[in-house]
Amino acid sequence: MAVCALTTAATTLVVHILPWLWADVDTFEDRLSLPHNALYMGRLWVVLLHCFLVVVSMSGIAALKFRDSPALIGLGFLSFVVFAFSEILRTSLVLFALNRKWRLGYINAKDDSTRASLRATIEAFGGINDALFFIFYAAFFVGILCYGLALIGSAGFDGKLGWLLLLWSALNVPGLIDTFTGRDLFSPFFEWVGPFFQPAARVVIGIWLWTRGNATAAALTTNEYENSRT
Repeated sequence: MAVCALTTAATTLVVHILPWLWADVDTFEDRLSLPHNALYMGRLWVVLLHCFLVVVSMSGIAALKFRDSPALIGLGFLSFVVFAFSEILRTSLVLFALNRKWRLGYINAKDDSTRASLRATIEAFGGINDALFFIFYAAFFVGILCYGLALIGSAGFDGKLGWLLLLWSALNVPGLIDTFTGRDLFSPFFEWVGPFFQPAARVVIGIWLWTRGNATAAALTTNEYENSRT
C-alpha cells in the first residue's frame, strides 16, 4: 500500500503535466487528431491506473485508523471509491466513446449528415464530462477532509498527516467552487496544486504508510513472541 501511494506521486505528475503538451489544441478540428496522439491516449490509461492506486493506498489508511474513527474513516474511504468510480467511468467514455468511436467516426464519415450528427454528440459529451468531473472532484474533497479530521487528534506523524490532508482539502475548495459554478473564478490561481503539491502530499502518505506498516508488523511480531513464551 505504501508502494501504491508512492507510485501515485509519479502518476499524478503524468496526469497533470502531460496536458501541457497539447494545451494549444483548442478547436473542434484540432481535437479530432487527439486519438492519434500516443501521449494523449497513454495519459488516459495512466489515469485509470492512478485511480486504482489511490483507492488501494487510501484503503491502507482506512485499515490502520478505522478503529480510532470509524464514521469519518468509513465515509472517507467510501468517498474515495466514488471518486475512483466516477473518474474511471469518465476516462473510459473518453477513451472508447469520444476518441475511438465518435472522433474517428467523424473523420471517416462519408457524408455531411453523419458528420453533423457526430459533431452534435461530441459537443454534447462536454456536459456529461462536466457532471462526472464534479462527482469526482467533490468525492475526493470529502475523502481527504474526512481522513484529515480523523487524524488531526492523533499524536506524532498521524496528527501531522491529518493537518496535511486538511490543507489539501482547503486547496481543493476553489476548484470545487469553479466546478460547481462552471466558471474559472479561482482555479487559475491554484494550478500549481496538481503538479506540485499533490505529488509531494502523496509521497508523505506513502512514507506514513511505510512507517506505520512497519510499526504494526513489529508490534504483531512482538505479541506473537510473547504469546509463544506463555
